[in-house]
This record gives sequence, C-alpha cells and structure tokens, in this order.
Amino acid sequence: MDKIVEKLSHIRDGFSILDGQDRLVYLIDLGKKIDLIDEKQKVESNKVHACTSQTWVNIKNHDDITITADSESAIVKGLLKILQIGFNNEEKKNIIDFIDDFDEPIKIFEWLNIGPTISSQRQNGFIGALLFIKKELINE
Repeated sequence: MDKIVEKLSHIRDGFSILDGQDRLVYLIDLGKKIDLIDEKQKVESNKVHACTSQTWVNIKNHDDITITADSESAIVKGLLKILQIGFNNEEKKNIIDFIDDFDEPIKIFEWLNIGPTISSQRQNGFIGALLFIKKELINE
C-alpha cells in the first residue's frame, strides 16, 4: 500500500500547487496518457454507472493488477489515469487496503487535492470507478 501512496503523492503534489482551470488542464493532460481499454472490452460488465459520461474500466489480474479504461469525458479520462498510476502493477490486496484506509471514497479525492474545481458529477464518476475496481478485485 505504501507504494500506492508514494505514486499518488506525486499527483497530489501537482494538484496542490495548481488553481482552478490549471487543475482541469492538468487532468486533461493526464487523460491523454490513459492506458485505453480495448474496444471489445467496452461491454456492460465493464461500465461504470456512477458517471454521467460513458465510462469503462477493465481489470486484468495476473501477478499484479493492470487497469485499462476509457471515457467520453476528457476530465474523467484524467481521473481514471490517476487510478492507473496508483494501482497498475500493484497487488490486489494493496489496492483494496488503500481504498479501505479512507473512511469514504470521497476522502481519496480530497486527499489528492483535486479540489472543488471538478463538478460533483465528475467526483461521483471517480468514486464510482474506485468502488467498481474494489468490487471487481474482491469478487475475483
């Protein structure tokens, strides 16, 4: 779990020095680097329903976790890339422990210093993706 905190701390530090629109630009830039889900994986079982935009997440669990994702929203792509940065190449238990370490998923969003610049719908999409990932990992 410490490796996840370390990786996400870099993102957190980036957001802590940015304001308003600069945070959105940072998220959109992150989203341009997303590890995209294969088109064949854009199926109902991979769909995140908490998000207002069409969003998909696929989790592969070999030795470590690999998350691929996509969204119609450039901002949501950035939020998903943050999860990829933190969770890819990690063990399932470490990801679940990281998510469970926060009282509520919104606390992870707050911890990352993403801030009120992001609409509540996008926050809900981020939380929905977190809960989707946790559910998938628990049910494997």
